[in-house]
Amino acid sequence: MSETIIVTLELTLKPEVVAQFCEQIPLTLEGTRTFPGFVNINIRRHADDPNRVIFIEEWETRAAYEAYVAFRTEQGMMDQMAAMLTEPPRTEYWDSKIA
Repeated sequence: MSETIIVTLELTLKPEVVAQFCEQIPLTLEGTRTFPGFVNINIRRHADDPNRVIFIEEWETRAAYEAYVAFRTEQGMMDQMAAMLTEPPRTEYWDSKIA
């Protein structure tokens, strides 16, 4: 069995959209959870800066995650999300499990 990949996506939201974002994200996740290659997701708000959130996602492969991002981009969701941010999102990939 091959190992999965972890993707972290850090967002800094405009203060005026944080509540709306937090309310909408559970509905968005319904579609995420059924996407091919999806394994798991956790989303957390920063303890000291509530405008910052991090997505910690697990996917079967990086290609599966990239297909998901392409799907959401085609839907226009990435443009909608970008309009809510104060700076570009930060995405990182983690694939070598050490413990």
